[in-house]
Amino acid sequence: MDRNTVTGLLLIFLVFLVWIYYTTPTPEEMQRQARERAIQDSLRASQTEQFDDRELQEPELTATEQTASALGYFQVAAEGDTTLFSVQTPKYEAVFTNAGGGPALIRLLEHQKYDGSIVQLISDSSRSAYSLGFLSTQNYDIETDRLLFRQVTPGNRMQLQEGETATLEYVLEVEDGKRLYFTYTFTGSQYDFNLDIRFSGIEELISGNVFDFAWVPSLVPTEQSRKSESMYTGAYFRTGNTISDLTLTDTGTEVENHTGNITWVATKTKFFTQIVKANQETDGAILRGTVIGDPNSEEGVLEYSVLLRNRIQPDMVSSFGLYAGPLEFRNLRDFDDKAYEMVDTGFGFMRWFSDPFVKYIIVPFFGFMGGLVGNYGLVIIIFGIAIKLVLYPLTKKSFESMAAMRELQPEMKALQEKYKDNPQAQQQATMKLFKKAKVNPLGGCLPNLLQMPVLITLWRYFQNSIEIRQESFLWAADLSAPDPIIHLPFTIPFLGDFLSGFVLLMTVSMVVQMKISGQSGASNPQMKVFQYVLPVVLLFFFNTLSSGLSLYYLVYNVLSIGQQFMINKRIDHVKLMGTVDKKKAKEMAREQRLEAKKSQTDKKKK
Repeated sequence: MDRNTVTGLLLIFLVFLVWIYYTTPTPEEMQRQARERAIQDSLRASQTEQFDDRELQEPELTATEQTASALGYFQVAAEGDTTLFSVQTPKYEAVFTNAGGGPALIRLLEHQKYDGSIVQLISDSSRSAYSLGFLSTQNYDIETDRLLFRQVTPGNRMQLQEGETATLEYVLEVEDGKRLYFTYTFTGSQYDFNLDIRFSGIEELISGNVFDFAWVPSLVPTEQSRKSESMYTGAYFRTGNTISDLTLTDTGTEVENHTGNITWVATKTKFFTQIVKANQETDGAILRGTVIGDPNSEEGVLEYSVLLRNRIQPDMVSSFGLYAGPLEFRNLRDFDDKAYEMVDTGFGFMRWFSDPFVKYIIVPFFGFMGGLVGNYGLVIIIFGIAIKLVLYPLTKKSFESMAAMRELQPEMKALQEKYKDNPQAQQQATMKLFKKAKVNPLGGCLPNLLQMPVLITLWRYFQNSIEIRQESFLWAADLSAPDPIIHLPFTIPFLGDFLSGFVLLMTVSMVVQMKISGQSGASNPQMKVFQYVLPVVLLFFFNTLSSGLSLYYLVYNVLSIGQQFMINKRIDHVKLMGTVDKKKAKEMAREQRLEAKKSQTDKKKK
């Protein structure tokens, strides 16, 4: 590995150091976070009895759920029987309950968990995932998920086809004919649906005409690797054009209170999300996160809930857009043009590049080629070839510059020997040599730096791309997860208890690439050792990441090997050295050809 490559790696490392410096919390912020986190001593209570897949059951509310304490005017709505209503579309099935007047179960019919079962966004519950909360004029805290609505829509099931729409209505009735109406509108071809909340006299019982609309339960994990999923689980909100999040990595609880007009709030896992979007101005939002136990273990629990603060509108109707489904670009774009920014496509300082690159290049490419080819492993290979072709001018210049620097090594060594006692004169003579040979000493690393935004974006995105989730290729059962082919009887720190197939091939390709590029470091033993250390380090780093990511880099490395090989063959030694010393250049070129011929003869003899 030559000096240019080392310089490039150091520059890249410096960029990461600067990023870490500006994103690391100050000691004051860390102390504030520590004060806000209260250590949890017990795990979450066990889930309520599950719904049977074949037959809807009607759970009974416990005494606690019936809210034994006085609720004033709302006590009348705390007791009674529960009813269930199933809404099924080609994309999802949602089971609604009158206990809160909202969904108690949401299944995504087109998506499966790692164990083959249908993705269920929320655990089975006897209450609605949505809840309207307020302070009554009698000074009681009221949460509608603790109250029983009356189902207005007849029957217990509706099934919608593509393009069909239908409504489901609930009403909460209290004293003197005061009512609260929930009207849901569904469309068969969409993951999102609408909710109109209409106040009819009941606003007189709400203190300050202020209410909260919340998503209460945590989303259910869907991936086999809890560690990988917990990294991308959190709560989010949008204000203006800015998306912010609350994500916890340690045991504890944290609450964020935001004021002003908040457009929407959301909770998400690695590949799925739910969003509550207000169609009128809001007064703020609250995001709450709790981590119980080790978030990277199977026993760990991550709970996030969100709410929007609202004021009752003059026309007594507040409208919300609700989304419950996958983190797919097209579906989220149709719901809100900023919602897809919850997907991690790159480091914060690179989002200006990574977001449009993903939205307008990667996603359309995968959508088109996925429908055309049908296998996303092949799509990744085709995509790697396409990216290599686009970056060809940069990589070609980089490889040519490195090859040129190798040809100048004898001249540079001669200068080092000649001016070994005068470093300043040696540097001046070396720069003069570069100028005569028309070689830029940074020509090998600058093109690589220009490629870094693309490579880093792909590194981040492939770990979060639902397009390749549960897509198989060769031995990899899921391109969004590791592809273990060797299981170890023990666990190695950072590496795990397995070795991934595409990562092993990627590591081998990196070693071959370094050798083909002529960076064997024969004159520098430290560089020779480094060319093997770096691939091993990346083996540890990539082993537990998505196999689709490793496959992409494998393709990229193989193409780079071919490109380097051709450039090394075509390099014009005489033309390169002619501006320095034509006679000496010809002699050197002749010696190199003889040496290469001799090397080939020796190989044949062996």
